[in-house]
Amino acid sequence: MTVVERATRNRAQTEPGRDPAAGRGGPPLRRLADLAGAALAGCVCVLVGVVAIALPTILTWAVDTRSTATLGQTLGVAVDVWALAHRAEIRTPGADLVIAPLLLTAVPLLLCWYAARQVVLGRPAARTPRVGGWRAAWAALNGADALTFVLGYLLAGLLVAHLSGVGIAVVRLSTLVPGAVLVPTVAVALVWWGQHRREQHPSVGAGLAWVRGRTPVLVRRALPPAGEVLLALATLCFLLVLGLLLLRGERILTLYDSLDAGLVGTLTLTLGQLLALPNLMVWALAWLTGSGVTVGTVHVDWTRSTPGDLPLLPVLGALPEPGALPPGLWAAVGVPVLAGAWIGYRSASSASRLSSWWTKARTTLASCAVVALVVLVFSWAATGGLTPGLLGTVGVEPWRVAGLLLAELVTGGLLMMSVLHLTGRRL
Repeated sequence: MTVVERATRNRAQTEPGRDPAAGRGGPPLRRLADLAGAALAGCVCVLVGVVAIALPTILTWAVDTRSTATLGQTLGVAVDVWALAHRAEIRTPGADLVIAPLLLTAVPLLLCWYAARQVVLGRPAARTPRVGGWRAAWAALNGADALTFVLGYLLAGLLVAHLSGVGIAVVRLSTLVPGAVLVPTVAVALVWWGQHRREQHPSVGAGLAWVRGRTPVLVRRALPPAGEVLLALATLCFLLVLGLLLLRGERILTLYDSLDAGLVGTLTLTLGQLLALPNLMVWALAWLTGSGVTVGTVHVDWTRSTPGDLPLLPVLGALPEPGALPPGLWAAVGVPVLAGAWIGYRSASSASRLSSWWTKARTTLASCAVVALVVLVFSWAATGGLTPGLLGTVGVEPWRVAGLLLAELVTGGLLMMSVLHLTGRRL
């Protein structure tokens, strides 16, 4: 080996993200093939997601003897339902519909998660790279592949949604963009988070280690208690919704009988309501914060339920009768306050006993902000409506829910953290 060859080899091994085979003509073509594969993976996720929704839709159309739609219109409806899962706006001749059944959104999210694993983790490096900057970290994380995957999903989604014009409704393409970007991006983030937990891919792990090393300690301490509180609130809201459905079960069954939708229609309606179960959980959380739930002209908060017209959906029979509600329901605010108290306890425990009050308070505030931000996104996704008409708002006011929840979490968190801080100082 000559001196020049040895120097070239050593430089390739020490420079961050440098491929020793670079410059031989093959790697650039292979890199283009990798990027094309990532974009193709995003396109395939869109097509598989549409097919997964189209199959039960076509089956329902074929079995239901009351259906008057054509096969082309049925396929258009399948694309519309896929777009609704991304919270896109569907325009019909009579009205515009926006509603995202969040459990249905989990279908494209799981597909993207599986594909993103192949894109991000499917290209193992020959050796663990030395990451010395953000460019090397981006290369170690396969960031270009992940970005191409997201763009491929977005472009394919827009193309498929544009073809939905063959049906009875049309997707407003601009409203599809946020959801079509958010779903694959969350999937990629979940893949990176899973690798951070398992540490099975040294190349990606090196990039994550660089990111973790430059993430402020405040953020790293804030994320675990925020995740615990989100999981606890989700569990409590699920139990609350389940309890309401059981309590009002007789009224819900009466609404089913009055619909007389037939076997296929009843099964389809029930499946659609089950897909909206996470939406109901978000609505329950909004009620706990005091923001209330709005379904058209009906608004339910701690004190009363306003009268109004409701769509004939059996699950809405769980809403209370119009009029004043039992006194003392304002005590429900204790749930988010107790959640904030847990954040304050965890924040005080994660810092040393001699840390300043402000250090612990910043961790508490950061955790509360993370929870409020996640709830804001879910509140936005769980809210929709049918315009024009009385059902313009079906769900919650996202900013109001997130703001009230943040205030209640901060109240409980700072109170608990301050008590523990003063007690620890005295001890």
